[in-house]
Amino acid sequence: MSPSLARLRQRLGLSQAAFAKLLGVHAMTISKWERGVLEPSAHQRRVLQALAKAPERQKSGSKGAQDPLRLLADLLGDAYARPEINLGTLSATNRFAGRVVELVRGDVMSKVVIELPQGVRIGAVITTDSVERLGLAVGSKALAIIKATEVIVGGL
Repeated sequence: MSPSLARLRQRLGLSQAAFAKLLGVHAMTISKWERGVLEPSAHQRRVLQALAKAPERQKSGSKGAQDPLRLLADLLGDAYARPEINLGTLSATNRFAGRVVELVRGDVMSKVVIELPQGVRIGAVITTDSVERLGLAVGSKALAIIKATEVIVGGL
């Protein structure tokens, strides 16, 4: 966390004390994070990830970019809009990371195709609400988790 956290704080133009006040921690905690002596909690990491988007949102001229409090409220709202999923709690062991290469949105259901690094493609039909909630788009990273009770094999 250390160098990137210090760069984030500097990009935001904040001293360690001001950054600590914004995050609700002591200035010494920020110093320890930046030196790698201490790690932020899961909640603190989520807030830091939201704050990391502040400079790009300000440049893009998005709503609230001129009002720092509005920007902070928007960023924190985005950070907690979607639940954080801990994949370590799933029983499925067949997890395949890739990128979305095809997305066909319907009113209720959508087709998603994920391409793995080996060129293999995995397709699924999921709710359109899930596509939105997961922030899926062509080119975005995605994870296919396969849990099946039966596997059908055919000869070639």
